[in-house]
Amino acid sequence: MVKLKTRNVEELLVPPLPEYSYICNGEIRQTECKGSLIFRDPDYILITPQDVLQSFSFQSIINKKLRGRKLERWKNYIVKYNLEIENKDMRVLLENSALLTVYVDGISVCEINGEVVMKEYRVVGSTKNFDEELKSLKNLNPSLILINQRDPWYMLTAYRVLYITPELRKELSQLVGLSRIECDKIEYNETTICYIR
Repeated sequence: MVKLKTRNVEELLVPPLPEYSYICNGEIRQTECKGSLIFRDPDYILITPQDVLQSFSFQSIINKKLRGRKLERWKNYIVKYNLEIENKDMRVLLENSALLTVYVDGISVCEINGEVVMKEYRVVGSTKNFDEELKSLKNLNPSLILINQRDPWYMLTAYRVLYITPELRKELSQLVGLSRIECDKIEYNETTICYIR
């Protein structure tokens, strides 16, 4: 196993952190220690290919799926962060039968609070489609791709970070270089790829 050593702020945040994380001995871990605390307050919505076929805009998808205060929050996010279903989102969802999760997370680290907006794309398939599906996700220019292979199946998960509050980005930039997740193998190209078995 190899620990993924973060090379940029985005890799500190993907895959999404648990509610409580701790910075200890050069790594971000879930077990409590004497290091700094990272708190995550997640808000998310899951979008399926069926949702996209029925409603082509993000606004109409949330109107169908959400109610009450959660709907009002997401309407505000749409305006604040210019959230939409992009053409490349639609292509990946429909061509690859992917699931898209959009996160708007509150993050608190070293007493600095901010928000992070990210998209998570998840594809499950058989090995015969693997190269094609991986290429499709790479075309999104994600911050990280996780590959979980168990023959004859695999699960690909790609993460794109769309926005980080400037004050939070500044604070997190001091933490770049910390280790995050464990991988069996890591490939560093335009996108970092972590293989997990």
